[in-house]
Amino acid sequence: MKILVTGGVGFIGSCLVNQLVKGNDVVVLDNLSTGKKENLNPKAAFIKGDVREERDVKKAIDGCGVVFHLAAQTDVRKSLENPDLDYQVNAVGSQNVFSAARETNAKIIFTSSAAVYGDAKPPVKEDDACKPISEYGKNKLHAERLLKNYEKAFIARIFNCYGPRGNSVINTFCSQLKAGKDIAVFGNGLQTRDFIYIDDVVSALLLGMKNTGTYNVGSGHETSILNLIDTVAAISEKKPKMRFERHREGDIERSRPDVSKIQKLGWSAKIGLEKGVERVWKSV
Repeated sequence: MKILVTGGVGFIGSCLVNQLVKGNDVVVLDNLSTGKKENLNPKAAFIKGDVREERDVKKAIDGCGVVFHLAAQTDVRKSLENPDLDYQVNAVGSQNVFSAARETNAKIIFTSSAAVYGDAKPPVKEDDACKPISEYGKNKLHAERLLKNYEKAFIARIFNCYGPRGNSVINTFCSQLKAGKDIAVFGNGLQTRDFIYIDDVVSALLLGMKNTGTYNVGSGHETSILNLIDTVAAISEKKPKMRFERHREGDIERSRPDVSKIQKLGWSAKIGLEKGVERVWKSV
């Protein structure tokens, strides 16, 4: 099968492509704004292009029966500083991809985000009200709604994905600690996140090949930033020096999904936080 992956040299995208090339003809569309060409699997074809450009999308999607749409502006800070860029990439870009996929009757697997929920009380379920507080979350929700009446769509609301080569707070803490730098903690450190390892995210996305609907993709566990630092310290056997800074606009207080819906598809998170952090620590 011929498959298109937008954002296929980014962190999640490149790890997904590494699995898809096993038995499929994979095409990657990426503008290299954040992804790296060296992440490209040699078995995949590469097209340098931008999802904001209809002609680039139509060229890349030609002959593809499945589209994994991962290309996105994912920095919440940047979405606040440059909301138009976020809208153009996450809303307009998604519109271009989805329209092209509809024209060819292709299956769509879309990576949405926990950010669509905003600061909702956990655990959040897929049918809970979505009240995003960041431009990033608003545009991801807008993109989701573009797929509302498309019967061949799988939407994955991914929580905090991490792993080697990633750019999550786990990767940041490990890098700071290994370099002997202070760990910056924004706010009081009691805010929580659900951390989900990259391999588990990829296995969830692959379910989209044969399923439809909207699903939370997370571990189902809530971890505070301070507890995360304790975990990194225990694995590294280093004592961190913390520097507390002002709470950042757009950051939510708590985050944890109900993952019972995707578990009914036979999926579950396999890599626990300690094992995942250990792998990141060894990679930095």
